Amino acid sequence: MPVCPEEITTASLRRRWRGYDPTQVEALLTRIATDYTGALDRIATLGEDRAQYRADYQQLQQRFDDIGSSARAAAEQARRDADTDAKTIRARAEQSASLIISQAEEAAAACNRQAHSLRSDAEQEVTAAQRRLAEADRRAQQLEDAARDRWDTMRAETEKRFEHLQMAERRFADRIRHVEEILAAVRTEVHLGPPPPEGRENPNGSQRVSTHAEPQPRPGPP
Repeated sequence: MPVCPEEITTASLRRRWRGYDPTQVEALLTRIATDYTGALDRIATLGEDRAQYRADYQQLQQRFDDIGSSARAAAEQARRDADTDAKTIRARAEQSASLIISQAEEAAAACNRQAHSLRSDAEQEVTAAQRRLAEADRRAQQLEDAARDRWDTMRAETEKRFEHLQMAERRFADRIRHVEEILAAVRTEVHLGPPPPEGRENPNGSQRVSTHAEPQPRPGPP
């Protein structure tokens, strides 16, 4: 059994010859009892503190366990919610993707139809342009042939008129030459003078000389 402080202070020791001084021994025992009492008090206090610490530790451990349980439960709930949200998001994403794909396919089909229509229109325009070009070429060839024929006709007519003009010039030159010959003959007759006709006299007492030549026909138009 542990020694109590009262036992230290009330203990009686046998006296023997040549022993210790009783006063000093009692004083020492009193001090030991005092220190022992303080040690016991501290031990009791430490025990109480240890018990309190243990209770606090158990309480904290319980709280930690509760928190862990709550955290696990919250994690499980969060995981379930996350799985639910993921499934919902996946379903929405699949629905949105399906809608986008459908819209894209419709847009692609519309683009293909529009491209086919544009291609058909372009082919028709190209065909019409080719027809217009061929018609323009044919018309240009006709105009060129007509212009060439007209040019040939005008050139032939011009050459014919030029020939007629040359012939007229030659005839006119021949007539002028003929007239000049007649005039030369008339001048010759005037200078030489033929014998005056009988019964006609000049004012100077001689016979009058006729200066009139026989009229010649005038040249007509070529």
